[in-house]
Amino acid sequence: MFRAVTVVVVGVALAGAAFVSGCSGGGKAAPYGDAPACPILAELVRTGQTVASADVSDPTAFDQTLRTALSKYVSTARRLREAVPDNLRPSVTLMIDAAERRDFEAAIAARSKLDKFARSNCNLDDVK
Repeated sequence: MFRAVTVVVVGVALAGAAFVSGCSGGGKAAPYGDAPACPILAELVRTGQTVASADVSDPTAFDQTLRTALSKYVSTARRLREAVPDNLRPSVTLMIDAAERRDFEAAIAARSKLDKFARSNCNLDDVK
């Protein structure tokens, strides 16, 4: 049960459900939007989807998936920090710090401004 709950929390924290739902920057020339941060946000969504679809019945495989996803997430988020507008950089830093501590609730909270940015500027509905 713990792993199943972890998958849900981590999946939401890393995948950014709010990044995806309602992201309709629509009509953008680039696949995910014209803002430089949009393709990086799409990478974060894909990383979270990896955890959300992880096999919880195999604890070793799940733990490896989680470790790999967290490492990729943090690396990608560091690139995101350079791509977002200056006013969002502190939020990205908080999100990175929380992910590194595996404090996924704090990561979700830190993401709120990024979610708003993504909904307004990116089209992440079809990220796979």
